[in-house]
Order: sequence, then C-alpha cells, then structure tokens
Amino acid sequence: MNVEDGIKYLQSKGGKVTPQRVAIMKSLGDRRDHPSAEKIFLELKPMFPTLSIATVYSTAQLLAQASMIRILSIYEKRVFFDPDTTPHEHFMCTRCKKIMDLRAGCKPKIRLKPEDEIYCIDDTEVFHYGLCSECGRS
Repeated sequence: MNVEDGIKYLQSKGGKVTPQRVAIMKSLGDRRDHPSAEKIFLELKPMFPTLSIATVYSTAQLLAQASMIRILSIYEKRVFFDPDTTPHEHFMCTRCKKIMDLRAGCKPKIRLKPEDEIYCIDDTEVFHYGLCSECGRS
C-alpha cells in the first residue's frame, strides 16, 4: 500500500488527513502479517494518545474502498486487514489464530452465460482453516 496514494484518496473524498490516519496507513503499508484493528490501535496508541479504535476502522474502510487494503472476515470475532491486494487465499490456524497467505496463482475472471443469474464474478475470497505446522506438532 502506498501512503501517498492513500493521502490523495482521502483528500479526494473530502476526508481529513490527520497524523493518526497517516500513521495507520504507514503501519499497514509495511506489513506482511494480517493485523486486526485492535493490534494497530495498541501499536499506535503510545504515539497518538488521542487515537480511537473508530479512527482505525474508518481509515481501514476508506482504504478498502480505494482497493488499497482488503478487510478479511476470516474469523467471526474480529476483522483483519491485508495490505496485499493481489489475488491470494488465506489460511487461519484454528488453535493459535495465526493467518497466513496462500499463493495459488492468479484467479481468472469467470464469465457466465448471459442467461445465468450471475454474469461475471470479479473477485473471490477463499479461507482455509486447520492447524498450522507449529500447532500440529504440539
């Protein structure tokens, strides 16, 4: 995720470009994990005492609308953010709750016949659940 593009997008939507929002974008941009809103909030709160969890969620929503991040609903108790918007699947360990990327190659667009109820599928989210190698050994 490119922070400068995120700032431009916020400005184009009339959103405020605050130091907190820039910090959230920077935090998401350099990651390879899948942080929750709570994790980002706890990481940034010491530097930004006025930061609210609502700011993390609203900023993430705007970034998702701009296709700069994905919001993953892989776990029923919370959402996670993925700065990698390229096509890929996810795996979540049912014991430790760690989320990992699974590369399966590019998913082609699926075009269906016009008489079908669905004409075109643009995107798919695939979540796999099981034990990671670390939890599987214990």
